[in-house]
Amino acid sequence: MNADLLVVGAGPAGCAAAVAARRRAPSLRVVVVDSASFPREKPCGGAIPGGGLSELARAGLALRVPHVRVDHAVLRVGGRSTRVRLKRPAAVVHRREFDLDLVAQAREAGAGVLEESPLGSLRLFDGGGVATAGGREIRFRVAVAADGASGTSRRLLGLPPGRRVPLREVTVEGRALPDLLFDLDEGLPGYAWRFPSARQGRPVESVGVYSTEPAPALSGRLGAFVERERPGLELRPFSPEPWALRMFDSGGPVGAGPVLLAGDALGADPLAGEGIRYALWSGRTAGELAARARGGLLATSAGPGLLRGAYRLRLAASRSGLALELACRLAPRLYGPEAGPWRSLASDREVAEALADVVSGLPLPAPALRLASRYRALRRR
Repeated sequence: MNADLLVVGAGPAGCAAAVAARRRAPSLRVVVVDSASFPREKPCGGAIPGGGLSELARAGLALRVPHVRVDHAVLRVGGRSTRVRLKRPAAVVHRREFDLDLVAQAREAGAGVLEESPLGSLRLFDGGGVATAGGREIRFRVAVAADGASGTSRRLLGLPPGRRVPLREVTVEGRALPDLLFDLDEGLPGYAWRFPSARQGRPVESVGVYSTEPAPALSGRLGAFVERERPGLELRPFSPEPWALRMFDSGGPVGAGPVLLAGDALGADPLAGEGIRYALWSGRTAGELAARARGGLLATSAGPGLLRGAYRLRLAASRSGLALELACRLAPRLYGPEAGPWRSLASDREVAEALADVVSGLPLPAPALRLASRYRALRRR
């Protein structure tokens, strides 16, 4: 089988890459492979903030599944709860339904999607590469590796594994809080969350915990958090699946040869543990560049290096890229060993509002300047 673009992984990043590439070059032969069969479960809070919804539209994708619109977020820190308005509302989805529909949209855009086709090998050479997936050999010119934090693409490319951190999530039946709750008082270098959601049109709640460092008994911490938040709730069957996120490294690799990393294979936001927005962003950017790689300088022998360089520049210069870089700088301050003063700052309303603006996808200079100004003012007290 031959492809102009091979996409490994059919999650949000992979589908964004496939659809964006086909929109840019309708004749492009795009093949997407995934080890799973859809629908499949994916532990995830499922919150798509305003910035993520903008990235969804930029990729040519639509939100077509049941979801809950959320207009406010609550930041609980230092015993204080601060409720702020999201200037661009968020949507919370159930990932099983959301990802299934994204695969449908990729097929509608003309991409071939091969399910139950795990990546087995990957070999690169001048002018492209060859992969085996699900027993098929696929020759490609450019590839996007979007197979998540547990995928094999980085290992097969000889890239470092990056930093993986744990999370646990469970879906609770019944009506939930109307807001996105982020609880930083759980004693973790991270937070616990409660998000209203919908599953097959029924109201449910996503509850989870996220830690930026290995944390013992994380499932037990999740159980205790659920019991505190929803006392008396029957927890059986209660088997939150272990899962992990790979943290984005602004100086880390963005690919190898003619292969670009996207989604959790590239890395997620270490501040909010947010993956969907940045998966759509990196997948779309990689897909658009892959569509250009058939001609010009990108098609020469120097093309792979130029492709990765152009990809890195486009990621860094975009609104989501700037927001991700800010998140990478804030996360160790808020969750690190000397986080006390920073957590006190996070309980300030103006700081919480500025953080909400960043998550909502507003132009970065204004909220970033507000954060810096408020930080200086509070530190002078």
